[in-house]
This record gives sequence, C-alpha cells and structure tokens, in this order.
Amino acid sequence: MMWFLIFLIGIGILLVFIELLILPGFGAAGVPGCFLILIGVGVAWWKFGFQTALTYTGATLVGVIPLAIVGLSVMRATPAGKAFILRTTQDKAEGFHAPPSELANLVGKSGKALTPLRPAGAALISGHRVDIVTQGEFVPADTEVEVIFVEGSRVVVRSLQ
Repeated sequence: MMWFLIFLIGIGILLVFIELLILPGFGAAGVPGCFLILIGVGVAWWKFGFQTALTYTGATLVGVIPLAIVGLSVMRATPAGKAFILRTTQDKAEGFHAPPSELANLVGKSGKALTPLRPAGAALISGHRVDIVTQGEFVPADTEVEVIFVEGSRVVVRSLQ
C-alpha cells in the first residue's frame, strides 16, 4: 500500500509538471495530476495519519523532482521532444521586418501633434509623420510634443505645453 501511494503522488506530480512545462493551457494533465496528488495524500492521511501522509508526500517530491528535470532534459533530444520545440528563425529573406532603426534616433526630438492624442495618434517629427502614443494623457492636435523613449515600433511622447 505504501508504494502504491508514493506511485500515485509521483504520477500526479509528473502530470502537473507536464502540464506546466509542455502542454499549453490548463486541464489536460494538470487536473488529473492534482486529483492523483489529493487522492494519494488523502488515502495516506486516512490510513496512516497526518505525519505519515506528509512524509510520503515529501519523499515523493524529493524523488520525483530531480527525475522529472532529468527526464525532461533527456526528452528534448528525442524525436517526440523535438516536436514540441520551435526551431525556426525569422529573417529578412522570409519577409520578417524588425522595427525601423530610425525610430530609435527620434528620442529627445520634438515635433507637432497632427491629430489629437487619446493617447495614440500621429505627429510630425523631424519632417516625418510618425505614429505615436502618450503615457495616457490627452494631448490636443497642434501641440508641441517630445519623444521620451522608443520600444520597438512604439514611440512614446510627452506634451511640451
């Protein structure tokens, strides 16, 4: 009976690990894993007492976690494990375009809002029309703005008035 409970708790922990690290979402392996852990701990508590249930659960955790880590790292090298790992890259030849590098050069420059910024809109900065956002405040059209920072293709400005 003792080995069965350890096995039950161990399988439950493995199912929860699989749910967290491999499968998307929650439910397919996580819910049955949680039920197996609860059943194993509950039966151990009912049959042997609280102290023994905690001992079984702790011993199972100490044994299963290193085995799961080693097993998952070995699984990455198998064909089944490689099916779960994305190995593609994105480059210009395949049509991937990174945000324009000239946007990074706009930091510190000022311009004029072409549209009302609520908080997004457009501005004329250094002679170029640029899609911009504020940090949440409303800025009317024809207001002077300054570029605070650039994140990818997101240009953040603040009002100078």
